[in-house]
Amino acid sequence: MNLKNRVLFGLTERIIERNSKFENIHKGESCYLFGNGASLKYYNLKYFNDKHAIACNSFFLHRDFRHVNVKYYFEGHSFYYYPYWINPYSRKIQKNPMGKFCKEKNLCNDDILFFCNLSNYFGIHGDNIYYAHNFGISFDGFANCKLDGSFTTMSSALSGMLGLAIFMGFEDITLVGCDYSFFPQSQGHFYEYGRFPDTFDKDPNEEFLLDAMQYANVRVITPNDEYRGHILPHVSYKDFTGNESIYKENNEILSDSDLLNLDRFNMKYKIFSK
Repeated sequence: MNLKNRVLFGLTERIIERNSKFENIHKGESCYLFGNGASLKYYNLKYFNDKHAIACNSFFLHRDFRHVNVKYYFEGHSFYYYPYWINPYSRKIQKNPMGKFCKEKNLCNDDILFFCNLSNYFGIHGDNIYYAHNFGISFDGFANCKLDGSFTTMSSALSGMLGLAIFMGFEDITLVGCDYSFFPQSQGHFYEYGRFPDTFDKDPNEEFLLDAMQYANVRVITPNDEYRGHILPHVSYKDFTGNESIYKENNEILSDSDLLNLDRFNMKYKIFSK
């Protein structure tokens, strides 16, 4: 930890130590981790409501959001809840519609415990809001990834959710909508229009997944038997639920107003057929 990060940790230690109460709070239990992948278009999420869940990013836009037991939420983006930000696509400083949109949707309500990047401390507050940071330390295994210290899994939504789950003691973890974790990889998001070509890229979460398997039984749900886990074991949606997967377009699982908002946010999402 360099001098800058040592100073930052010293100034925020009490804020970070507030997370210590979550260590092993769910020891030995099972959970779901919900990503934002396009495979969610094939699933009826009401079949995934029998366990605690950790969700991330824009999952709250899904119509079935309230039908699953989301107890924890992870949003790892830096400076996400301020009036202005650097657009991750245009790289320009501009008004930030996303953070405001999330606040307006009342995502950070009292019945979900919300974990976000420490940089957002002055942008969002609440009794259910918690902050995490890596303090410049790179990931070298979940044994050294501490929610109440250096939370080294801030680089992606999935790695962050795995970090939460393992710190909390979950020992059986099922990934849903985490499409980089099966092969071929389904592209796009559940809130985007249409179907995207599959790819055969290396999973960016490989290091995290391999290490996570030392602490928990981890599997990924796939839309059908055409997709297989190449790091994790997989279970097809049909085998898991007993039902065939049925494709739904984004306008069937998001409200019209949410689709219009996403389209005007200039985030390079394909929201409508154009």
